[in-house]
Amino acid sequence: MQASYDQSRQPARFIAALGIAPGQRIADVGAGLGYFTQRLSEAVGPAGQVVATDINDEALKRLRARMSERKNVVLRKVEPDEPGLEPGAYDLILLSEVDHFLSDRVAYLTRLRLALAPNGRIAVTHLRAMRPPLVAAAQQAGYSIVSEYDGLPDHYLLFLQPASSR
Repeated sequence: MQASYDQSRQPARFIAALGIAPGQRIADVGAGLGYFTQRLSEAVGPAGQVVATDINDEALKRLRARMSERKNVVLRKVEPDEPGLEPGAYDLILLSEVDHFLSDRVAYLTRLRLALAPNGRIAVTHLRAMRPPLVAAAQQAGYSIVSEYDGLPDHYLLFLQPASSR
């Protein structure tokens, strides 16, 4: 199972495509069991930080056990419609296969804008079929697609930034 999932997700290629610099602060929204959390932690290094959020206690408990040695990972339980991220703090916010769970994508993306640092980006990845509703919601929430990575077998990877400094 894990090997076929890795084949589909291409984690090393995916993390490289995110363009993370050591020392950055990243939010892994809806981290679940943390498929990318550890890899993000390695990418930001000891000077960086990954805040992994989820609404599920069991997922957070299992992730906490896996990340207990990692000093640069903070786990945070959040409410379904609240990102729970501090304002102006994040260089990158990752939404990996999570946007379809949001009750209102536009409202959620609008709230996420507040958490972005200057020049911060939101990276969204999901199965290709899930791209159109996300793109529509992002545009409604006032984001532009600043780049897209097309090197994954089954998933898209979009980078969003606020279209204006509203």
